[in-house]
Amino acid sequence: MPNQYGLRETDYFPNYITHSFSLGYDTLSHRFGAVFSYLTTGGRLNRADYSGSFTLDMIMNGYRLGLFYRYYINTGFSPLSFYLQVSPGLLFSNLEMKEQVDVYSELAETTTELEGFGIYLEPAIGAKYRITNWLQLSLGGGYEVDLPGKMKMWDEKTRIKSKWDGFRLYGGLILFYQLK
Repeated sequence: MPNQYGLRETDYFPNYITHSFSLGYDTLSHRFGAVFSYLTTGGRLNRADYSGSFTLDMIMNGYRLGLFYRYYINTGFSPLSFYLQVSPGLLFSNLEMKEQVDVYSELAETTTELEGFGIYLEPAIGAKYRITNWLQLSLGGGYEVDLPGKMKMWDEKTRIKSKWDGFRLYGGLILFYQLK
């Protein structure tokens, strides 16, 4: 029912904090390894009057599993260095839509789940600052480009795509463990 009853179509959900965990191997000017990220967003459409209400809650979750390669640029100031990074991988998405219609106190609810699969590529730049030999602070930014497949509902393709692409700002702590 787009553009009726005050409802509007939406293309993108708002961004939220992305949680990532990476495990890598570090040399003097290179770091490479694996990364896992959890993404989530959601939205709500709601309209009500004296006769009843319509509510649609949409929760979208994404799971990224990929690799990364980071090249460090020496600044001449040993605690600080800049880096260039690229990270490709797989992106799994899940959209849960809960609809609730209440007309003259009669309630009807439905839940629909869609699943999607795609690939992503994320180039980034940033800086790291060494606090101690085992702890570093990292700040950076990049842009994620998605090649989404169409989401499926009950193993059938839909027109809906899971698009997570956009700018990313990073902040994190890097803990080091030295192998002997």
